[in-house]
Amino acid sequence: MASDEPEVATVTSKGQITIPSKLRDQFGLKQGTKLMVVPTEYGLVLKKIDLPSIEEFQQRVERRAETVETSLDEVTRLVHEARGSDK
Repeated sequence: MASDEPEVATVTSKGQITIPSKLRDQFGLKQGTKLMVVPTEYGLVLKKIDLPSIEEFQQRVERRAETVETSLDEVTRLVHEARGSDK
């Protein structure tokens, strides 16, 4: 839900902004919430990133492991590939 009333945030000398409390409450932004900053032709857009908890991630991996046969070496290779590292 977008609000008709614009809110103003000020950029600090460290490049930080404070999102007004009304908007933090409306969008469920708490300390540690990750936001993606997307440049557009109109300016910057902030997008909340909903990452799963560690427990939820482990459950997803366990469910996936029941249906896919992957060796430990293959998992290690995929992790390193995703991280962009050689080893």
